[in-house]
Amino acid sequence: MNADTTFFNYKPSSGKDKNGERKLVTVVSLRSEADKKGKKYFLAQKLDGGFFELQELNEKKVPSGSSKNVTTDDFATEYTLELDYWHQEVRPSMDRLNRTLERGEVHREHGELYSAEMEYADALEVDEGNVRATFGLGQTYFEKGDVEKAQEVFSKVLQMKTAFAAKHKHMFNDFGISMRKNGLYREALQYYNRGIDLDSDDENLFFNIARTHYEAGDWENCFRYLTLCLEKNRGVEEARKFCNYLVKKSTSDDHMLKELSSADNTSSLRSDILNLLRKMQLAAGVDLDDAIEKTHEIRDRMIELEEEDMKIKEIEKNLYNLDDDF
Repeated sequence: MNADTTFFNYKPSSGKDKNGERKLVTVVSLRSEADKKGKKYFLAQKLDGGFFELQELNEKKVPSGSSKNVTTDDFATEYTLELDYWHQEVRPSMDRLNRTLERGEVHREHGELYSAEMEYADALEVDEGNVRATFGLGQTYFEKGDVEKAQEVFSKVLQMKTAFAAKHKHMFNDFGISMRKNGLYREALQYYNRGIDLDSDDENLFFNIARTHYEAGDWENCFRYLTLCLEKNRGVEEARKFCNYLVKKSTSDDHMLKELSSADNTSSLRSDILNLLRKMQLAAGVDLDDAIEKTHEIRDRMIELEEEDMKIKEIEKNLYNLDDDF
């Protein structure tokens, strides 16, 4: 479908909230391993509700892999503060990794894709499970036009437990957008739905799912997810414009109406689609009577088109039978 419409200039929020980032507390080790050679170290971050999040440090002295939560009491009794190790070893290592990631992002923003790829690869050498580097590398491959490698990264991300945290939802949204732009609609929907698993109240994800279904030619799910977007937040101007566009298209595009009432669609399914159209208009703030009137107009035109098709088929059948007589 042609998506060259003004409401598709919509760029949803990235979801990054610097003010909401948790502050680093310290590095700790287990008291039970105090005298053990090669003891494990953990990065500790304080959470709300009386918990600490612990993530083990790898051999490069950066946090890597899955994390676990412990209570404040367990934190105080079972772990020992390692302030010197934090200041002398871990913090410098994390700062170096962060600078590498920042350089990769700057290179990618400037279109310097090979340099970006190298920086992300260097970051993954330090932390092979780094979510930010993995997403960045995947985006770089997309921008280079290397869809096959991007899909490999896509598969890897879906296996990474550390990726499924609310703070990463904007990455799933961004990667979904890249998938959609490359015509990978099924993969895009997987990413958007992962984002919804992390934050089911984010209307931006529902908008992008609706757009993906639109481009894939799935009218029913386009209507459904745009309705969900508007129900989450009627104030999304681009979503209201999208709704108005779809309603206008439904009243003027006979090809679209034929798809909605195709031979594969039963009358009950057609009724479901019309109900979705009405519900979508209401979610966009359209008056109930106006929404019903517009939906009836669309229904009547669908019926007219079906009757026209039946007449054409009957004529073709008669012509075929006439040929048999000769």
